[in-house]
Amino acid sequence: MERRRVSVAEKKSFMNKFIAFMEKYFEPVAAKIEKQRHISSIKNGMIALISVLIIGSFSLIISAIGNMFPAGSVIKTFFVDHAEMLNLPFQFTFGLLSVYCAITISYSHAKQMKAPILHSIIAGVMATLVLNTKFVDGALSTAFLDSRGLFIAIFASLISVEVIALFIRKNITIRIKGLPDGIATTFEAIVPLVVILFGAVGLSVAMQSVTSGQIIPEAFTTMLAPAINSIDTPYAVFLICFFEMLFWFIGLNGYAILVGFVMPFMTQYLGANAAAYAAGEPIPHVFAPNFWDYFMGFSGSGLTGALVLLALFSKSKELKAVGKVSVVPAIFTISEPVVFGLPICFNPYLFIPFVIGTPIVAVGQWFVFHFGWVRPPIANVGGTPIPLAQYLSTMDWRAIILIIVVLAVAVCMYYPFFKMYEKSLVKEEANVSDRERAHEALDLDF
Repeated sequence: MERRRVSVAEKKSFMNKFIAFMEKYFEPVAAKIEKQRHISSIKNGMIALISVLIIGSFSLIISAIGNMFPAGSVIKTFFVDHAEMLNLPFQFTFGLLSVYCAITISYSHAKQMKAPILHSIIAGVMATLVLNTKFVDGALSTAFLDSRGLFIAIFASLISVEVIALFIRKNITIRIKGLPDGIATTFEAIVPLVVILFGAVGLSVAMQSVTSGQIIPEAFTTMLAPAINSIDTPYAVFLICFFEMLFWFIGLNGYAILVGFVMPFMTQYLGANAAAYAAGEPIPHVFAPNFWDYFMGFSGSGLTGALVLLALFSKSKELKAVGKVSVVPAIFTISEPVVFGLPICFNPYLFIPFVIGTPIVAVGQWFVFHFGWVRPPIANVGGTPIPLAQYLSTMDWRAIILIIVVLAVAVCMYYPFFKMYEKSLVKEEANVSDRERAHEALDLDF
């Protein structure tokens, strides 16, 4: 018995040292990364882009309704005959994703750099259009304005805004006294806009001359395909999920820190998945945004819906209260009430299932999609409650079965650790109740 007590004490001591190490060395670095201006602009711009993804996704879902009806039926025939018309919303959202990305990131970065917002957006879009298009047989080809041109749009927008801010800061502009502010700002933007335009044209021409007519996103798609696809692997899924949970455990929003790095890849994957689904082709990627949101983060980061269920039936009054207030947030995949209310944050009892167990379950789900047992996400349905979100994002009823299995696995994973934590709280609550009864027994009347 004594040996067991020493073992538990040693484990607690190790965990306390680990938490202290994370607070001292890891947390400050993570906070600095999140606040870095380029990372922050990418994150905010990609989050703003979600509205476009949702609109395009729902238009794709509407187009897919026809697939639910048998061949030869009136509804099926209508969808087949009007496929091009029904596909227009998808083409004007996902098909121009790079342009929308240039707008949102230029806007976000201009606010940070205190550059003229309107002209920053013009510069970002202009550079994106120049670098992502080319003339083929006398006609302008816009094929790479979709998700394939996303990374070029990100860098073109950031650099364009930096150039405008630099020129204005160094007074390399045309300034005419006595003009109204709006006109004066327009004249100030002329010089940096000219530099950005001719710089983008020169870069595009140089790339086409070196690569036998390929523009930058076209060449990158060929050369960097292994690097881009490396994010959509079980190893990357494990590491991304692991670091997200680790950040949450030390009180930082892991999603907010990592999304700036990962969202461009996921958005590109979603564009490829949506295009493949619309064309009736196999779905090429798993790690699209809604894989993270509704499967890897089912019911909240760390599969916290399982803890909500356990808390609802807990012997601890405190845990049961947290469980009750966390039900609705869990339906909308919001984990903060559990992370900070249970809490999971800095809770040594829940470290292993939350930080280690969650990535393992995420990798298991990745393989389920990879082997085709459930269709990978083809739409972005952000804000939709579970389980509707899982069905709409995949258009596959088997996704509902998957999340039921995941929830059961998560409950089993958390159960022994939750029970240890519950036991400690029940003991504390009992001690408090004993003190309160002793206080009442005194029957003091002042």
